[in-house]
Amino acid sequence: MSTIYQVVETETGEEQNFYDASLPQALAWAKDCKRQMKSMTGKDYEIVVKTKEGEKLSLKEYAS
Repeated sequence: MSTIYQVVETETGEEQNFYDASLPQALAWAKDCKRQMKSMTGKDYEIVVKTKEGEKLSLKEYAS
C-alpha cells in the first residue's frame, strides 16, 4: 500500500474519499474534495495522510 491522502469527516472520522499521494495533483484534489464536501454537507472535514506503514498523520505533521 502506498501513501494516501484521506478526506475524513472531523467529527466521526469517517472516510469520504482518498487519493494516492504518488499522483502529481493528489493533494490539490484532496483539498478540493474537502472544500466541496463542506459546501454540500455543512460539516467539517480534514485531510489525513496514511503512510505505507499504516500510520495516520495530520497534513501538518506529514509536511514537517
